[in-house]
Amino acid sequence: MNEHLDKSQDDFNSAGATLELPPAPKTVADLGLDPGLVASLALKCVYFSGNATADDIASHMTLPLGPTLETLDFLRRERLCEILGSEAKGLGGYRYSLTAAGLERAGAALMQSGYAGPSPVPIQEYVAQVKQQSVRDLHITRETIESSLTPLVFTQDTVNLIGQAVTSERAVLLYGESGNGKTTVAECLRTALTGDILIPHAVEVKRQIIQLYDPVVHQLVSAEPVARGEVDQRWLRIRRPVVTAAGELAANHLELILDDVSRTYEAPIQMKAIGGLLVIDDFGRQHLDAAYLLNRWIVPLENGVDSLSLSNGARFQTPFDVIPMFLTNKHPRDLADDAFLRRIRYKIEIPGPTQEMFVEIIERECERNDVVFDDDGIRHLVHEYFVKPNREMRGCHPRDLIEAIADAAAYQGIPRRLSPETIQQAAASYFV
Repeated sequence: MNEHLDKSQDDFNSAGATLELPPAPKTVADLGLDPGLVASLALKCVYFSGNATADDIASHMTLPLGPTLETLDFLRRERLCEILGSEAKGLGGYRYSLTAAGLERAGAALMQSGYAGPSPVPIQEYVAQVKQQSVRDLHITRETIESSLTPLVFTQDTVNLIGQAVTSERAVLLYGESGNGKTTVAECLRTALTGDILIPHAVEVKRQIIQLYDPVVHQLVSAEPVARGEVDQRWLRIRRPVVTAAGELAANHLELILDDVSRTYEAPIQMKAIGGLLVIDDFGRQHLDAAYLLNRWIVPLENGVDSLSLSNGARFQTPFDVIPMFLTNKHPRDLADDAFLRRIRYKIEIPGPTQEMFVEIIERECERNDVVFDDDGIRHLVHEYFVKPNREMRGCHPRDLIEAIADAAAYQGIPRRLSPETIQQAAASYFV
């Protein structure tokens, strides 16, 4: 087992500490990285910029000026770069360019790894930070859960089951017919995951760099600007993430992704979701078999530790510090056998609304869309389109129908009103 990561679940989930950005590194040695790796990154940075000032290079590498100048001085001594001149007073204003030998070395470095972004943090420091801000130390109260689910109309029993499952911080399976709010539950629970966490732009493992920060799924937290020399800007402050994968989920999304063209590693979805909620939507309808997914995550689900492989076959471990939530339209027994399903402790059905709940959702949607609520209209809707055809009510029906009424009113230039006529018009193009 990796010497840096031979840790138990208790190690990964110990009590959290105050969230603070680490102090800025003063020297290359303070980075915890091989100096050759830092020099390679600097070479690639200058290569892509053509020529750049020391301040520009430091900013691109998210390093203070001190370690940046230390690295550039090394490259100069090796005759890989040279100073072209100065744009401003101070050492940060010197402009650097690669020599012929530097261009050749940069090309060789790019063949090994195309990564040329912010400097990474060592895997050991990443693991230590995850441990300090573990989602398993997050105190989620009943009030927080109920407040987050207020946009939905559920029975109190359903709310209690969801709350118990999420606060247990174990794997959760929500199942039931399409349109009753499973995906919306996951979206609403985002607000229950309070607080911020720190993640690095990238992580270094065995001299390989894995890009972790993803602007598509990670929400940066605005903070007071600080000078580059005060805090370690290799780290970012983000909201606890909610990462969702649906039908497009494939087996390679669960492993490190190496782009054959750019020669860069991208973190798998469970690593991007670290410290937050990992939602697998349409579970059982992915390109990979549901049993395969559960089998891949048996050990991580039980031990809180995930194992990943680099392209050269070297393996390492990272914390599996997420709350997994599986959403499916299928019954649990149709997904996998009991041995697999035991790993998902909570299996909660999200049922369709009762008639009383259905009316409440209609009232909410009318208010949201500025549609005048009408008792005759709701009676006509329930009787003609649900009671007579023996159609099951779904939580999505009120939203879809009321929005159709609002759209028709806007197009025709008439008042927005729930009536037998407007319902009939909306239903004609909805129920087919």
